[in-house]
Amino acid sequence: MVFLLSENPGPITVEKLINNIEDGVYVIPHFQRDFEWRPRMVCDLIESILQNYFSGLLLFWQLNPKKIEEEEWDPILGTDKKPNPREVVLDGQQRISSLYYTFYNPNKKFPETKSYYLFHVNIVNILNNNFDDSVISRYHKTHKIWADIEKDKKNWIIKGEIPLAILSARDPKNASIKYIDSNEFYDWSVEFIKEKKSKKEIPNEVNPNTIANIFKKILAYNFVYFTLSKARDTVDVCNIFTRINQKGMRLTTFDLMNAFLYPKKVSLRKDLWVNLNNDALKEVDGKMDEYLLKTISLFKQNYCSSKYIYNLIPEKIIKKRTSFGMIEEEILVKDGDEFKKLWDNACKFCEKAREKLMNTGLRDFGAIKKDFIPNTTMVPELGAILWLLNEAKKDPNEKNFNKKLHQWYWPTVLSEEYSGSSDSVMAKDFRDWSGFLKNGVDFDINRRVIEARDNLDLRNTKKGSARYNAILCLLALLGAKDFLRGQTVGSVDFSNKKINDHHIFPSKVKGLDPEKNKLFSAHKNSILNRTLILDETNHKIQNKKPSIYIAELIKLLGNEKTLRKFLESHLISSDAFECMKTDDFDNFIKEREKTITEYVNKVLT
Repeated sequence: MVFLLSENPGPITVEKLINNIEDGVYVIPHFQRDFEWRPRMVCDLIESILQNYFSGLLLFWQLNPKKIEEEEWDPILGTDKKPNPREVVLDGQQRISSLYYTFYNPNKKFPETKSYYLFHVNIVNILNNNFDDSVISRYHKTHKIWADIEKDKKNWIIKGEIPLAILSARDPKNASIKYIDSNEFYDWSVEFIKEKKSKKEIPNEVNPNTIANIFKKILAYNFVYFTLSKARDTVDVCNIFTRINQKGMRLTTFDLMNAFLYPKKVSLRKDLWVNLNNDALKEVDGKMDEYLLKTISLFKQNYCSSKYIYNLIPEKIIKKRTSFGMIEEEILVKDGDEFKKLWDNACKFCEKAREKLMNTGLRDFGAIKKDFIPNTTMVPELGAILWLLNEAKKDPNEKNFNKKLHQWYWPTVLSEEYSGSSDSVMAKDFRDWSGFLKNGVDFDINRRVIEARDNLDLRNTKKGSARYNAILCLLALLGAKDFLRGQTVGSVDFSNKKINDHHIFPSKVKGLDPEKNKLFSAHKNSILNRTLILDETNHKIQNKKPSIYIAELIKLLGNEKTLRKFLESHLISSDAFECMKTDDFDNFIKEREKTITEYVNKVLT
């Protein structure tokens, strides 16, 4: 990046950075990603500063008057004053936002959490040159103002910790003086040193000024920064932004596309993603923003890895080889308006895919909670397939399509084909679907059927795997009935109820006969010992032996026949039920394994 060196590189202190933030000088451009650091990453940054380690470069861009008027930017995290923007932060948002949040303690919950965080330095560790874990984050349910924090000074001595919010605090008797320079802090330091020296916790040479100097050292730390001239245009700046490769969290494909699209009049994050009024779709996966790009890429070019997603930049010329071996040029997306239409379609058809995955109708796949979707990458894949179906002017309820969809879906999730890195598998599947929907060319799924059957291994199928979730989905589609209430889990009657995958033999059950439960420890958490019931029913079961809670359920229901019928909807056979009545886990899982395996083989046929 030699082209940057001609502009004004130089040092800037933490104190100057923080003052500039407080004055509203810095703003975040709309093509930047949001604040993404976790509290531990903030602690790591402060520990690096305390040791005077290099903490990366900062890159800014001067705003010209026109850009200031356009207001295409956001304030720094936690600032509540009216901005006075002069420079855009291109690289360093995570670091300077972290510093501001840490030192100024704004009345704002830490991003992606439900808590307020205070950061502390362990002075005892620092005075002993032990910088590992010398910065600690502590969360609070409510915001703590400095006056309340400062009242806890006695506890600072006991713990040997001082809150970093002290760096923005002023002398209560003279606001023009920093708290760390006040007589009040000096007196506290004297008391702290006396206490810690008496316990031989700190070196003898430490004096009251030593502690204040630790905080002054933080404020005096120098970052290296570059400022791009206001003469740079937006396109140039966005290109520079995408090439930044500093320490910290790597930019995602979505982050880079956000920057590439900005000069094309497409505000991917601020307009298209943030304004997507579909929380259910957004919450399916933290990568859903990128999944929508994958959907567009599959539909437009049959591939969805990052290098292909960049081909979606409007006006970008790509080269492709024809079936005759010739190289031809093509523009996939004409302009920003076309991209927005593609985005809208991706959102529309991914929502249709989500509904199909999460409903329990005859043509659906039974993931009644987002956590039960076997592979969330099925959302962009299925979304692209439904989009293609729509373009082919075919009915999504058409019998042959749905038959083929089910023949493809269940072997795919049960074989765990989409687990791990799946871009190439997704692309191959979409090309198969394209041939099927456009030209009627069938494709073979026998390999996955065989793989799904051969590798079923239900005893070792544990929570979180695609196969585990697929079995839960099959139970929901079967209409599994709650053990006590007898209503179908996942039905509208339970829209506000808590349905979860609970143990059949409780994991903490006591008093089982060891001769009948040799397999319990190894397989108590497998799918064979789990099913879908209401939390309230599970609460009644608690940690009771099956024989005990079955007797209680029979008494509540009025007869055993009703309970047997309920359990059959969970693929618990009569023989397995008898094993529950005698607390025989070993034979229970053998019987349930047989029943589930038979049903899965039927689904795969």
